[in-house]
Amino acid sequence: MDVISAIQASIESAKKLRELSKKLQDAEFSMALADLNNSLADAKLEAAGLKEQLAAQKELNLQLSEKLAQRETGKPVCEDGSYVFEGESGNFCTGCWDAKGMKIRLTEEKGAFRAFGKWSCPSCQQCFGQ
Repeated sequence: MDVISAIQASIESAKKLRELSKKLQDAEFSMALADLNNSLADAKLEAAGLKEQLAAQKELNLQLSEKLAQRETGKPVCEDGSYVFEGESGNFCTGCWDAKGMKIRLTEEKGAFRAFGKWSCPSCQQCFGQ
Protein backbone atom coordinates (compact mmCIF):
# COMPACT_ATOMS: atom_id res chain seq x y z
CA MET A 1 0.00 0.00 0.00
CA ASP A 2 1.53 3.32 -1.01
CA VAL A 3 1.43 6.48 1.07
CA ILE A 4 -1.46 8.06 -0.83
CA SER A 5 -3.59 4.92 -0.43
CA ALA A 6 -2.83 4.85 3.30
CA ILE A 7 -3.80 8.49 3.65
CA GLN A 8 -6.99 7.87 1.65
CA ALA A 9 -7.88 4.97 3.96
CA SER A 10 -7.26 7.25 6.96
CA ILE A 11 -9.56 9.87 5.45
CA GLU A 12 -12.27 7.23 5.05
CA SER A 13 -11.83 6.23 8.69
CA ALA A 14 -12.07 9.88 9.72
CA LYS A 15 -15.35 10.18 7.78
CA LYS A 16 -16.74 7.24 9.74
CA LEU A 17 -15.63 8.90 12.96
CA ARG A 18 -17.37 12.10 11.85
CA GLU A 19 -20.63 10.16 11.47
CA LEU A 20 -20.17 8.75 14.95
CA SER A 21 -19.45 12.22 16.34
CA LYS A 22 -22.82 13.43 15.07
CA LYS A 23 -24.45 10.81 17.24
CA LEU A 24 -22.31 11.70 20.26
CA GLN A 25 -22.86 15.48 20.00
CA ASP A 26 -19.45 16.11 21.62
CA ALA A 27 -18.04 19.45 20.40
CA GLU A 28 -14.47 18.78 21.53
CA PHE A 29 -14.42 15.42 19.73
CA SER A 30 -15.86 17.05 16.61
CA MET A 31 -13.14 19.74 16.61
CA ALA A 32 -10.39 17.15 17.03
CA LEU A 33 -11.89 15.16 14.18
CA ALA A 34 -12.04 18.24 11.95
CA ASP A 35 -8.37 18.93 12.69
CA LEU A 36 -7.55 15.33 11.83
CA ASN A 37 -9.39 15.64 8.51
CA ASN A 38 -7.49 18.83 7.65
CA SER A 39 -4.16 17.26 8.55
CA LEU A 40 -4.89 14.18 6.47
CA ALA A 41 -5.93 16.29 3.48
CA ASP A 42 -2.71 18.30 3.75
CA ALA A 43 -0.68 15.10 4.02
CA LYS A 44 -2.39 13.69 0.93
CA LEU A 45 -1.57 16.82 -1.09
CA GLU A 46 2.02 16.79 0.12
CA ALA A 47 2.40 13.09 -0.73
CA ALA A 48 1.04 13.71 -4.23
CA GLY A 49 3.53 16.54 -4.70
CA LEU A 50 6.38 14.36 -3.50
CA LYS A 51 5.27 11.60 -5.85
CA GLU A 52 5.46 14.05 -8.79
CA GLN A 53 8.90 15.25 -7.69
CA LEU A 54 10.10 11.67 -7.42
CA ALA A 55 8.87 10.88 -10.93
CA ALA A 56 10.66 13.97 -12.29
CA GLN A 57 13.88 13.00 -10.50
CA LYS A 58 13.65 9.45 -11.82
CA GLU A 59 13.24 10.81 -15.36
CA LEU A 60 16.25 13.11 -14.91
CA ASN A 61 18.27 10.23 -13.47
CA LEU A 62 17.41 8.08 -16.49
CA GLN A 63 18.41 10.85 -18.92
CA LEU A 64 21.71 11.43 -17.15
CA SER A 65 22.43 7.69 -17.01
CA GLU A 66 21.81 7.41 -20.76
CA LYS A 67 24.05 10.41 -21.42
CA LEU A 68 26.80 8.94 -19.25
CA ALA A 69 26.51 5.56 -20.97
CA GLN A 70 26.77 7.27 -24.35
CA ARG A 71 29.92 9.12 -23.27
CA GLU A 72 31.46 5.93 -21.88
CA THR A 73 30.69 3.72 -24.88
CA GLY A 74 31.24 6.40 -27.51
CA LYS A 75 34.77 7.41 -26.58
CA PRO A 76 36.47 9.13 -29.50
CA VAL A 77 39.89 8.57 -31.01
CA CYS A 78 42.00 11.64 -31.77
CA GLU A 79 43.17 11.80 -35.39
CA ASP A 80 44.79 14.80 -37.05
CA GLY A 81 43.73 17.05 -34.16
CA SER A 82 40.04 16.12 -34.35
CA TYR A 83 37.92 13.29 -32.95
CA VAL A 84 36.74 10.24 -34.86
CA PHE A 85 33.96 8.09 -33.36
CA GLU A 86 33.61 4.39 -34.07
CA GLY A 87 30.70 3.68 -36.39
CA GLU A 88 30.38 7.31 -37.54
CA SER A 89 31.81 8.91 -40.64
CA GLY A 90 33.72 12.15 -40.59
CA ASN A 91 35.69 14.09 -38.04
CA PHE A 92 34.28 15.88 -35.00
CA CYS A 93 35.25 18.97 -32.99
CA THR A 94 37.34 18.18 -29.92
CA GLY A 95 36.39 21.41 -28.14
CA CYS A 96 32.64 20.97 -28.57
CA TRP A 97 32.80 17.32 -27.43
CA ASP A 98 35.07 17.95 -24.45
CA ALA A 99 33.30 21.08 -23.20
CA LYS A 100 29.65 20.43 -24.08
CA GLY A 101 29.41 16.73 -24.91
CA MET A 102 28.15 17.65 -28.39
CA LYS A 103 29.19 15.75 -31.50
CA ILE A 104 29.70 18.55 -34.02
CA ARG A 105 30.80 17.23 -37.41
CA LEU A 106 33.59 19.27 -38.99
CA THR A 107 33.14 20.82 -42.43
CA GLU A 108 35.85 20.74 -45.05
CA GLU A 109 37.54 24.05 -45.82
CA LYS A 110 37.63 25.19 -49.46
CA GLY A 111 39.82 27.60 -51.40
CA ALA A 112 41.88 30.21 -49.55
CA PHE A 113 40.50 29.13 -46.16
CA ARG A 114 42.30 25.81 -46.60
CA ALA A 115 45.46 27.58 -45.38
CA PHE A 116 43.96 27.62 -41.86
CA GLY A 117 43.26 23.88 -41.79
CA LYS A 118 41.49 21.00 -43.55
CA TRP A 119 38.31 21.35 -41.50
CA SER A 120 36.48 23.85 -39.32
CA CYS A 121 33.78 23.51 -36.69
CA PRO A 122 30.51 25.19 -37.69
CA SER A 123 29.70 25.73 -34.01
CA CYS A 124 32.88 27.17 -32.48
CA GLN A 125 34.81 27.99 -35.71
CA GLN A 126 37.94 26.12 -34.56
CA CYS A 127 40.19 24.93 -37.43
CA PHE A 128 41.67 21.42 -37.59
CA GLY A 129 44.16 19.38 -39.61
CA GLN A 130 46.93 21.71 -40.68
